[in-house]
Parts: sequence; C-alpha cells; structure tokens
Amino acid sequence: MKLNRRLLTLGWALALGVGVVTNLPTAQAQNLQRVEQGGAVMVEGGGYCTVGFNEPSRRRSLVAAHCGPDGARVRIVDHNARVASPQLGTLYRSKAYDGRLGNDWAAIQWDAPVQIGGNRFSGDAWVNPNTIAVGERVCYFGQTSNRPTGAPTCGRFGGAEGNTFFVEAPMTRPGDSGGPLWIPGRGFVGVVSSQWVAQKVPLLGSRDLVVGVHATDGPRVAESRLLGLYAQNLMMPASGSAVGPAADAVRGAVTDGFSALAGFLPGVVNYS
Repeated sequence: MKLNRRLLTLGWALALGVGVVTNLPTAQAQNLQRVEQGGAVMVEGGGYCTVGFNEPSRRRSLVAAHCGPDGARVRIVDHNARVASPQLGTLYRSKAYDGRLGNDWAAIQWDAPVQIGGNRFSGDAWVNPNTIAVGERVCYFGQTSNRPTGAPTCGRFGGAEGNTFFVEAPMTRPGDSGGPLWIPGRGFVGVVSSQWVAQKVPLLGSRDLVVGVHATDGPRVAESRLLGLYAQNLMMPASGSAVGPAADAVRGAVTDGFSALAGFLPGVVNYS
C-alpha cells in the first residue's frame, strides 16, 4: 500500500508508504516473539512497517501512526524466514494525529509473551529536533531500504517545525515507515513519517526530503510553515556550506517569507 497526498499548485507531494501485505505463514509463538529496533511488524488493516524505538519498561514500541488504524492488532515479521507471528500487540495512534504529518506516531502495546529488545541503532537517549543544528548528520534504518545490507542510510538535518522535521537523505521506501531516525552518538530523534517529493520548479529547482516526526504530541504544524521549511532547504540545502548564526537568520527569513506567501495562496498547500 502506498498513500499519496499531493500539494497541487507547485507540484509537491507527500508520500506515506507502508509495505504491501502478502500472505506469510504463521510461526509458532515461541519462535517469533522478540521485537527489536529496526525490526518488521505487520499491522492489521495497514501493512508492513519498521519498529522505531523500544520502551521495555512500558512494554511498547514506537512506529508511525499511518502504519494502521487505531486499535489494530500487530504481528512480528521475519522477512528473511518469510514468516509472521500470531497477533501479539495492539497499535494505538497518537490522539493528536491529524491524518497528515502532524503527530504521525503510534505505540504498539505488546502482549505478555513478547520480549522487547533494546535500541541498537539510536541508544536510549532522546534528542529534541528543535535543538539540532541544520546540517547535523542524521541516520535512518528501514526494513525495505536497509535490511538487506544491515547498514543505515545517513543524511543531513534540514530543520524542524514543531515535532515535524526534514532530513536531506536518500529517499525511504514503502515498509520503512516508523523506522528510527537518530543522530549518531546523541540519540533518537523520531520515526520515519513520509517523503516530501517535489517536481522541478522554474528558477528554484527541486529537492526531495525524508520527513520525520518526534514521537511526542505537539501542536499541529501549519502546512504553510512546512512549505516555508521546504523552501529553506531548496534555497540553502543542509548539505551546503552555509552554517552559523548568520546563515540561520537567513534560513529563518526564507521560512517566514514562503510561509507568508503560502498563507495568501491557499492552493499552494491544498491536498487532494
């Protein structure tokens, strides 16, 4: 399953991808009842997603809210052996999830038999995206993109609006949703939410970005602000050399300017 929501006027699209469900044989519960960060899960009524963060003390794992409907039952998947567990958990979406990018995170509450592993990629510490410098190195791991090699994909932090943030990195693929985004040596930043995919715009060009969400509830972020953040990345990419307070001030001005423009042109950020 791949869901597309398009920003019409300037040709941007948000792609939220969960892996396509195929029929897998059910493994014996005792053979597949441990969940690891970066592991695969299958959500009833949704599809395949990647585990973003484990909280053993709360017996839960964090993923993306769009991985499936609220209250859906969840199976643990071993793609290498092509088997799935019986239903062993329940997905609970953020109560603040707006069906788009706002608060696109969820918790899987695991049943008693499930063993909950640690966080081998990010470590247990959390990093608020609003404390990260533009250009800082950020990595992600998704079942589709990274399982075959076991190596993460890394890029550069592109800024945040509320708990939604952009990363300039190779695009995620269906099945990577929910996977961990982290700063090496610092900690977990959020879960993979979607892609900001852009057609080329005259005079400005285009830039595709991975979208992440910090897995705590925050206020809804206006789409005009996200458009402004995108414009900032288009004109002053995170992989460029512009750093420091002066560059940050220019980035802020770009974000504010394009956000204001979007406010006067509602069609720029309309979804279909």
